[in-house]
Amino acid sequence: MTDDDDINKQTTKLLVVGNTLQRKFSYCSREGKMELFRSHCYSIYCNSLWSQYKVATMNRLKVCHNDILKRLLGLPRWYSSSLAFAMNGVNNLDVIRRHSVFSFRSRVELSTNSIITSVRQSSAYVCGPIQQRWLGLLFVQNVG
Repeated sequence: MTDDDDINKQTTKLLVVGNTLQRKFSYCSREGKMELFRSHCYSIYCNSLWSQYKVATMNRLKVCHNDILKRLLGLPRWYSSSLAFAMNGVNNLDVIRRHSVFSFRSRVELSTNSIITSVRQSSAYVCGPIQQRWLGLLFVQNVG
């Protein structure tokens, strides 16, 4: 089973939220729009548990997230998403996911709950796909 369905649901939810923000808050200040973006577009339900998905599915979610910010700010589609995020002090989807994974993984690692401890010590946790995905997100290698 893959996480593509969950990611597609989150993409649809994000599109609805983005359209609503753009339509209802187009006359707000930039600061107000960024606070709305943080409040409504940072919550990507259960993303720290996604481990098996198609790259194309995740890319659609990223494009959706980027487009919402640009549309909310009235920027053209060709405008650099990286620049839009940096200039406005908001996190892109990769950063949001890293924060989410780090927070969840830290809670798992520090838990004293006997069930969580048992799962944490299992080879399925240590060597499984979710751990591999987490490590890939948390320890991004810069090549070049």
